[in-house]
Amino acid sequence: MSVESRYNTEHNYRSERHIPNSRRGTYVDGNTVRKIQAEPKRREENLPERKIRRSHQRRPVRMAGIDGVSFMFLMGALVVVLAVAFSYISAQNDVHVMKNNVVELQTQISETKEANDEKYEEIIGKVDLSEVYKKATKELNMVRAGKNQIYTYDNKKSGMVKQYADIPGVDE
Repeated sequence: MSVESRYNTEHNYRSERHIPNSRRGTYVDGNTVRKIQAEPKRREENLPERKIRRSHQRRPVRMAGIDGVSFMFLMGALVVVLAVAFSYISAQNDVHVMKNNVVELQTQISETKEANDEKYEEIIGKVDLSEVYKKATKELNMVRAGKNQIYTYDNKKSGMVKQYADIPGVDE
């Protein structure tokens, strides 16, 4: 919008307003108006005197905040949140300790298995099967079992057999 069109718009707006005759010749600058006539004097009435407050007797100003019930509720909620957080951290610590114990036990198991395997190999290395056979047959007079002395049993339910009594039909 150009300056001239703005001036014309403001001029038209001012000319259309109703301005009393007593003020047509005056110029109004901004939001302050100069007084043309003096103010009329007020009538003085006998008003009762107000009590003057002393500044040192001020009442304490109550600050805007929360009431006691809300404060207690918030403190209770805070205690509950802290208790839950503490229990969660405690549970996390217990899980961490248990994981460390599991790792330690697994390490012990693997070390024990290695030691057992070494001992087994050492024992197997020391045993000579031909020597065991000679000692059993010559010194202890043991004989090999014959074909008619060997009984086989097929368990169809599981691979493990538990013997609770003697097998019938076997003469001892």
